[in-house]
Amino acid sequence: MNRSALGAAFFTLLVSLSASPAHADNLLQNAGFEEPKIDGKVDSTAGGNPAGLETGSSWTHMQSMDRTKKVTIGLTNAIAHSGKQSIYVQFDGAQKTKQAVLMSQLLAVKAGENYRVSIWGQIDRKRPLTLDQGRPYMLVEVEFYQADEATLAGEVQARTQMIPGAPDHLLFLATKWSEYYATFQAPLDAVFMKVTFSWFSPKHEEEADGIVYFDDAAIEGVPGTAIPTDDPPETPEPTAPTTLTAPEQPVTAPQAPVAQPATPQPPANRSRPQK
Repeated sequence: MNRSALGAAFFTLLVSLSASPAHADNLLQNAGFEEPKIDGKVDSTAGGNPAGLETGSSWTHMQSMDRTKKVTIGLTNAIAHSGKQSIYVQFDGAQKTKQAVLMSQLLAVKAGENYRVSIWGQIDRKRPLTLDQGRPYMLVEVEFYQADEATLAGEVQARTQMIPGAPDHLLFLATKWSEYYATFQAPLDAVFMKVTFSWFSPKHEEEADGIVYFDDAAIEGVPGTAIPTDDPPETPEPTAPTTLTAPEQPVTAPQAPVAQPATPQPPANRSRPQK
């Protein structure tokens, strides 16, 4: 290849790289849980709830469905991946619970496109969730809807992740923030999507006892042009899944090994510096 051809190829590569950002736009508002402003650690039932705000938030539902109160959810300003606030999910001697849920509103999408759903997590240092406990699950469910906002487009897509992870692959650590992510494709008749994060403890011989924090959720992909109605169809109350008895499904998160003193050979996911 001569110099002129090589130079042209290099210029083309630079243009393509500059035109291809690492991630697309985040479709979520209040993705970092900075609203409402709270002081300390506030349960979702006492005002620590990013759902239902009049403006500036894509969250429509956040609460624990567990009447035993062995799993609770809310906001805290004690720790954050970015900004000043994050959400916490707390397990108190939980052996079998219903879910604590965080649900998005309907978001406009483009049919056939891929959407990257992610959230950053970190285990509490003083009350860690560890491998020698009954490990709880994080479940991510994605529902795509047709233009009427009520008819599902395709089947519900779901991914599961144990907390803190599998013995040979720890995802969430007490020493750093790590990102969980998965990719979902919008069906050809999809106009909207809704994402639900949920956390619960299935039946174990051991109880789950500890706290995990989550921050900076994202739904990245090509935004759609449709506008959901102000009064969408009522969403059924979520119930705990009954099929998650096997180990978690593979996650598309990176698996580069990172040393962690508390656990032998702990691999960790990539993280970005805290602000």
